[in-house]
Amino acid sequence: MKCRKMMLGMSVGISVLLFTSSFSLAMEPGKLLMETVDKGLTVLKEPALSGTEKTQERRQALWKEISCVFNFEEMSKRALGQHWKKRSPEEKKEFVELFTNILKDAYIGKTDTYNGEKVVLLREKQDSDYAVVQTKFITKNGTEIAVDYSMLNNSGEWKIYDVIIEGVSMINNYRSQFNNILLKSPYENLVKRMQEKTTEETATQ
Repeated sequence: MKCRKMMLGMSVGISVLLFTSSFSLAMEPGKLLMETVDKGLTVLKEPALSGTEKTQERRQALWKEISCVFNFEEMSKRALGQHWKKRSPEEKKEFVELFTNILKDAYIGKTDTYNGEKVVLLREKQDSDYAVVQTKFITKNGTEIAVDYSMLNNSGEWKIYDVIIEGVSMINNYRSQFNNILLKSPYENLVKRMQEKTTEETATQ
């Protein structure tokens, strides 16, 4: 049951979050997040982007809008963990690009699963340049899913570096996968697998 709830939470949490626009640099994290949700609902109701025939166009438009709200370098650094320091500047740049593509391919499709879920802001906690925004997603059948967003103040602008659904960190999950690979094979093998993954996803779109 908990596994099913987590999968539903991943679908709901990511899909609703993946709608954003330009934000005020002075905006607080919680307000920023909720305005993101409101703007997302506007996108979902856009007649010109509705229907299966508009799927790719809709996803591309959404990705163009959402990229500015995530700190992909911070996400990549945390996902690679202890292995990040060993990488050259060129390797780090390549990894960020590959990991960003994996996140895009893995979650952009979730934008098609939104079905009238409600989002409730519970509270936000700030500690210097870090913040956690706690929300609750309520599905049509009344299922409640806890989704927290870890955010970092980057030059005056709050950006997301992790999504925690029902207590499970998305970044920690990726770090565990990457670490298991790197314990058994060289870094080049991980890069190759990531490249193959993004190629496969592109071919199926």
